[in-house]
Amino acid sequence: MGVVTRPAALAAVLCLGLLGTACGERAEPTGSAVELYPVTVRSSGQPPVVVRGRAERIAVVAPGPLTTLLQLGARERIVAVPGSAARLAGTAAPVVDRRGRILWDELEARRPDLIVASPLASGEELGRSGQATGAAVYVADETSIRGVERSISDLGLLVGEPLAARRLIGRIEESRQTVEERLAGKRRVTVFVDTGFFTTVSDRSLVGDLIRRAGGRNVAGSTPEPGPFDLRHLAEVDPEVYLATSDSNTSLRALRKDARTRRLSAIREGRFAVIPARLLQPGAHTGAALVTIARLLHPDAFR
Repeated sequence: MGVVTRPAALAAVLCLGLLGTACGERAEPTGSAVELYPVTVRSSGQPPVVVRGRAERIAVVAPGPLTTLLQLGARERIVAVPGSAARLAGTAAPVVDRRGRILWDELEARRPDLIVASPLASGEELGRSGQATGAAVYVADETSIRGVERSISDLGLLVGEPLAARRLIGRIEESRQTVEERLAGKRRVTVFVDTGFFTTVSDRSLVGDLIRRAGGRNVAGSTPEPGPFDLRHLAEVDPEVYLATSDSNTSLRALRKDARTRRLSAIREGRFAVIPARLLQPGAHTGAALVTIARLLHPDAFR
């Protein structure tokens, strides 16, 4: 989470780090009443980020943090975005191609003072780009709900919107608590997630954490092999629910026609659902993703 270097600012945003904990009675800080900067936050897998003022030219090279920054109200300050999300951010230049490759020369040409990336980006290249532009480089944590909340808190500090960040975190926590209450005493349901061509997700990912907190057990485990999941093994573990992402081009009809999958319990019984891929992007939609998955795994708990 973010660590503010000035005592007054620390008091103002302390509750950002106390996720799910009451903060006590106190007056809400305002942007004019509290001086936040300089501020230091810990970046995932990278050196700490120190900024002396709110970011004014933000380059975002991952879709999850982009959603968060838009929700924080930083749209007008975003100068570069992934190509697949260009329509979401107005005049911002696309600096990530359709294959997910960062166009470093174009990124540097946008003269950002903050670069926001995901852990998938090359640390070496991010460091080079940061040196070339003088920008602070922040890598969001995308491995769990708690990690997403920490990143929202950090980004709120970096762009000067800590209260907006706290509101976003509050929504995620409200969803988490609702799911926890609804699923109290429920048996875990076995699940397979298909992201396309039977490629799946690890327990150590955000989607894996969402499944676990939604009352499921990911049959792929913590270390699935890269590429398509072994369908013979899938038949052995026989998941009760089969989930597919909306960008996977997977359908129940196709699975029922495929001799390798049509005998799976989830497919025979029609316990198949498609989840919008945008919900699974780490950020402001994480709470909605948790509730959606919980409803799919335990529909009786939400009637």
